[in-house]
Amino acid sequence: MNLPVRFAGRVILVAVTYLSAGHGEETIVRLATWNLNNRVGKVRFRPEAANAAAALNADAIVLTEYYPQRHHRQFCRVLADSGLKYRVLSTKPAEIANRTLIVSRFPMVRDDLALPAFDNQFPANTVAAIIPSFGLRILGLRVPAYLPKQRDLLLKSWAWLEDAATSLRNSPAIILGDLNVGAVPKRSGKGEYFLRILESGWQRAAPAAGYSYLGHSGHNSEIDHMLHTSRCHVHGAEYVTELGDFIYAGTRDALSDHAALVATVEVKHE
Repeated sequence: MNLPVRFAGRVILVAVTYLSAGHGEETIVRLATWNLNNRVGKVRFRPEAANAAAALNADAIVLTEYYPQRHHRQFCRVLADSGLKYRVLSTKPAEIANRTLIVSRFPMVRDDLALPAFDNQFPANTVAAIIPSFGLRILGLRVPAYLPKQRDLLLKSWAWLEDAATSLRNSPAIILGDLNVGAVPKRSGKGEYFLRILESGWQRAAPAAGYSYLGHSGHNSEIDHMLHTSRCHVHGAEYVTELGDFIYAGTRDALSDHAALVATVEVKHE
């Protein structure tokens, strides 16, 4: 379980591995994802978003639509000071593109999952990592909002994601991020791929209420997802729009137009 421990004046969570009768060992961690809405620099970068991410008190966070401009080092320093000192960043793109950053309290390395290479946008938005101490594989990503004329790239993205899900299916694994598809999509295009992934054995952590995307025009949807294999049990999923002094989404002056998605994950060991 996650136990609160005071260290250097801060209260942090520590993942605890325990024996579950008849089911081997399990490690319990708190995971989160949050779309920062940086829009490749078209909106003002909010350095205070690092403090808001840290306030989620998660053991690992996938931050999507990340475009820090000159703020990357300071942003990561704030996260490291909160205990999230290990990080894996998606590869540097050959053109302007958002990126995905995973930060963790536990030592973390890049996963050997073969990443997409058919354009310059999707690879920049995709990163795979593994936490070796308890074997959890994390695929963090944002499926780009491709234009209608780029439908072939959108479908290639989903074909790659379906293949990646297949290769990860027998591991303790989480797919976490902004998939740009609703929770109950139509069975066509990207929705067909999403439904097939769920039918193949992956499960979606479903918050009891709320939305992950809260548009300023009033359009709301659930496009940020936490998918998990049978080697993980997820509970307590929720969308966080406000926490303490931080407003993550839902107002004009919010840090983003996406709520954070957080949940508790029990990682099952063989």
